[in-house]
Amino acid sequence: MTKIKLLIGRDDPGLRERVQAASDRIEVVTAEQLKEQPGLLGELEIVYGGLGREQLPRAGKLRWLQTGGAGVNGLLTPELRASEVVLTNASGIHAEPIAEHMFGMLLMRTRRLAEAWDQQKTREWRGYAFGENVGMLAGMTLGVLGVGAIGGHSARVGKGFGMRVIGLRRTGAPHPDVERMYSQDERLEFFRESDVVMNSLPLTEGTRHAMGWDEFAVMKPAAIVINTGRGGTIHTDALVAALREGRLGAALLDVTDPEPLPEDHPLWTMENVFITPHYSGAHPGYWERADRIFLENLRRYLAGEELVNVVDKREGY
Repeated sequence: MTKIKLLIGRDDPGLRERVQAASDRIEVVTAEQLKEQPGLLGELEIVYGGLGREQLPRAGKLRWLQTGGAGVNGLLTPELRASEVVLTNASGIHAEPIAEHMFGMLLMRTRRLAEAWDQQKTREWRGYAFGENVGMLAGMTLGVLGVGAIGGHSARVGKGFGMRVIGLRRTGAPHPDVERMYSQDERLEFFRESDVVMNSLPLTEGTRHAMGWDEFAVMKPAAIVINTGRGGTIHTDALVAALREGRLGAALLDVTDPEPLPEDHPLWTMENVFITPHYSGAHPGYWERADRIFLENLRRYLAGEELVNVVDKREGY
């Protein structure tokens, strides 16, 4: 019986046991073993995380690569795109935490919670300082940029706050929680209408600088931009210029371009910018949920069935 060599990219004895129990055809390879025996790279048939793009050309027997995250742009070499390797990801497990992160940042801005926190630290009670200067989500227009798992969940949450929800997706296909869906040809109208833009786009050739000079030029001066997708989907120079010139209300960023930002980058010190260090998708049980996708796909692979969460390598997501 020919063994299927399967690499698990992180040290998790429990996961190794569950994988090994799936079939006696499987031979689990650990990251430590691969480090000690580099020649094993050329014998791997299945990989679950732990493989860099520079290693892919030497993985000649690879048939299926499962990532532990959603973004795959760092892996998509021309060779991988052209190969018959099936690429799957953990898309879907980030929807709730990232939506909560985006609305948390948004509420901090609209309800001026950071300023109230500063008052608490100095034992001040100056509620009158807020007054008419706080905002409400109810009645705002939420523009969801990228209506996938994250964007769709964000749309549902936005409706719960009483927001009008519009969306922009490449196909223009409708979504039950989006009042109006715009196509790429209508993108400037989408940005013009939005009070808040929630960007959860993956980074592909088609989404790089999806928000640039033209988009910022038509946005409302008080509009708020939130990015938890990839930093490169926003043209950083155009964003900085819009903020500096008062053509944009605020930017709430979990991702940036470049990432991490250089210490002297202007975004660090702008009063209308809030930055978190790319952790919006983190949550308790992350690996349990990612492993569940992998183990279901492993069952399907062994049974010769179609895998779930298959990435379109041409599109990049």
